[in-house]
Amino acid sequence: MTELNAAGVRPAKSALVINRGVTIIGALSLDGPVTIEGTIDGEVRCSNLQITERGEVEGLIVADKVVVLGEFSGAIYARELILGAGCNVEGQIYHHKLVLEAGCYFEGQSRRHGDPLKIAPEPLELEDSEEAYA
Repeated sequence: MTELNAAGVRPAKSALVINRGVTIIGALSLDGPVTIEGTIDGEVRCSNLQITERGEVEGLIVADKVVVLGEFSGAIYARELILGAGCNVEGQIYHHKLVLEAGCYFEGQSRRHGDPLKIAPEPLELEDSEEAYA
């Protein structure tokens, strides 16, 4: 891989990176970008999301832009969604702009919407902390 190509796949400096070998079960919500090299079972809400070639997500994604290069199962709500070559996506996708690269695998339903973030489910609610720890 040339240095130029390697620089193109690196996350932005302010991105949260979920490294390989890390598994998160639950909800992740962040105003900035997220790169997933590990595994998430639950909900991800952020501005931009990239699932790398070895990354896996099962659950719900809500983001302005989503790039899937790895595996995903569940529902995606994104203004711009790119399914990269070699990815495996199963479930429902709601998008304004959709790009399917040659070699991607998608099984499920695709719906175009003017603003898919407006129809996304509400975030998971945690129980009141006083009741949860009483």
